[in-house]
Amino acid sequence: MEPKDYTEIVGPPRTGEGRFAIAPLQVEGRWGAIATAAPTEHGFGERELHLLGGLAHQAKLAVANAWSFAGLERTFIATVEALANALEANDQYTSTHARWITDTAIRVGVELGLDARALKRLQLGALLHDIGKLGIPSAILSKPGPLTPGEREIVETHPALGERILAPIEQLQEVRPIVRACHERWDGSGYPDGRSREEIPFEARIIFACDAFHAMTTDRPYRLRLPVEEALRRLEAGAGTQFDPRVVDVCLKVLR
Repeated sequence: MEPKDYTEIVGPPRTGEGRFAIAPLQVEGRWGAIATAAPTEHGFGERELHLLGGLAHQAKLAVANAWSFAGLERTFIATVEALANALEANDQYTSTHARWITDTAIRVGVELGLDARALKRLQLGALLHDIGKLGIPSAILSKPGPLTPGEREIVETHPALGERILAPIEQLQEVRPIVRACHERWDGSGYPDGRSREEIPFEARIIFACDAFHAMTTDRPYRLRLPVEEALRRLEAGAGTQFDPRVVDVCLKVLR
């Protein structure tokens, strides 16, 4: 290109003789280009132009792969959300519950400094933490009174069942232990494995605290919701027994 070809778009380069070489590229119907200034008055030789063409081709592949990955990521998240929404057929509460917990858990995770990969695990774990309830009879999930010991035992199988549901999905292997551990307690009195403290995945500890608060502040068939301030008080009181104290501190900050 001659200087006159681009001076209306951008000023002349600070170095070189004001000449550019342009290598165009097209991805998904959109055009782009790599432009480089000529380093000397001699401009570009055949070798330099060949290298520039190679760079443009690699850039095209990189952009196309990035767009493809972004599209796959969006499709995957949409599929996970659809799977979570399938719970609505069994329990209307569970569907809205999962959406609220996901949004809140991510806010807590950001405050706690989780990196991008951990936040993605947290997002997927929160969406799917109750997926095992698909295998629990609706009559138990919607029972208007207290559960019998046998019924409670059935309900407490849902974290392990959720892990089994996710087992065939390669992209969710890092999420499986989070789903399994979302009802474990800091002091080891939770289920299904009685894990405690640092044995519990950090993401599961966040989900558990958010889950408990939302459960307390939502009407259920067997009881009415608690006032928000009372639920916050109980969440704080459970720090060090039910909940990771560090997670509770941040939850209180976010929820208030």
